[in-house]
Amino acid sequence: MRRRLLTGIAAAAAAIVAVTGALVLQHSDSRTAPAAAPGSTAGRPLSATTSPQPPATSRPSAAPAPAPAPAPAPKQGPPSATVPSPREPTEVREADPVAPDQGPGTLPGSKPLATLVTMPLPDTSSAVGSIVAGFPTRVIPEAPHSSVATSSVAAEGSRLQAALTAQTTLSVVEVMDFYRTALAGFGLFDTPAPALDGSSALAFTRGDNTVTLTATTIDGGCRYVVFGSFSA
Repeated sequence: MRRRLLTGIAAAAAAIVAVTGALVLQHSDSRTAPAAAPGSTAGRPLSATTSPQPPATSRPSAAPAPAPAPAPAPKQGPPSATVPSPREPTEVREADPVAPDQGPGTLPGSKPLATLVTMPLPDTSSAVGSIVAGFPTRVIPEAPHSSVATSSVAAEGSRLQAALTAQTTLSVVEVMDFYRTALAGFGLFDTPAPALDGSSALAFTRGDNTVTLTATTIDGGCRYVVFGSFSA
């Protein structure tokens, strides 16, 4: 009986020691474990309905509005004609008068050419060794250093014909140059004309007025013939 009692006391003491040791260990673990932060999910199971929150993303700030493009510079057009002011009366220019036609043998804007012969015309006549009366010496002068052989004039209506035959100490070329210069002053200009062998000829023309010159070389100079037909 006494042995059973001792055995029970020993068993009870062992149980007390075991419980006390377990309490001491539990208390020590609670002091050394770090406290969980409030709201922390560590140490607790996730709920089946709770999903992890995605990380917060910062909303990109609105892009700055692009600066307005500069307006294109206006294109310069061709200079426009000056518009007269309505307050100032415009000056009306009169048209330049048209010069009247001056007839054949004249150029526009040039001075009228001198008349070759005028009315009344001389009577028909001729002379030997001299210049006949009424001969148009102003238009058909003698070449320098000339000796006249014959001269004549013939008139019909407003037409006059004149002829001169002479010889001079000048050469053929010099005689032609003399008459070329003299007749050009009256608007009569020369072109080559047909001539016999050994002779040279020029034809001068102004409208219906003509002069023909033929020159032939002779000893000591040349012999020449001038024939003119003019309208008064």
